[in-house]
Amino acid sequence: MSQTHYNPLRSGLLVISLLGLILTSIFLSRRNTYKIQEDSVSIYKDRLVPTAILVNLMSTVYGKRMLLETQLLTKGKPDVGLGGSNMDQFNRRTDSLLTEFGRTKLTVKEADQLRLFKRQLSVYDRLEVDLATKFTSLSKDQQLQIARRASTAFGQTVQTLNELASLQLTVGEELLEESRGQTNDIYILTALQIGLVLFVGLSLYWHRF
Repeated sequence: MSQTHYNPLRSGLLVISLLGLILTSIFLSRRNTYKIQEDSVSIYKDRLVPTAILVNLMSTVYGKRMLLETQLLTKGKPDVGLGGSNMDQFNRRTDSLLTEFGRTKLTVKEADQLRLFKRQLSVYDRLEVDLATKFTSLSKDQQLQIARRASTAFGQTVQTLNELASLQLTVGEELLEESRGQTNDIYILTALQIGLVLFVGLSLYWHRF
């Protein structure tokens, strides 16, 4: 019966090689874990926070629209001074939210959509001022015309804001999908580490005995 000759040098090289593979897989696992943490932070800071800002922005835009409609429907001569003061508060709130949103991390599409929204909002704001200050002095036809233009501009503004919110959701889903892929990589690397540890143990046992 032949006996396996134990070669310390060969066993040492085998162990070093396998340990190198294990350390490499551990390094890759740590890198993927760090990337998942970064994605989680990004989902919160660059997706959830901006989405909350967009919700507040939508509420502010609709609130100002409702204030205008209430002012125009008020019987008798509306209090333009009070209405203008409230409008200014909504405008300042809108500007503050837009500034806050612009400071978040935006994709190219989101940045383009934000610029479009600002242009459309500027157009609507001018029509809104005309409605608030000149409506009662206009003829019926002029009132109807400016009201239609303002309604169209408002609809376009809201549509662009909705599309911007949809982009937030799309990018968030892409980040989640990327995190899932990285999690699967960690599972694979962990299984590889376990396999290598078992292989090292069996190899040492085999070469020793």
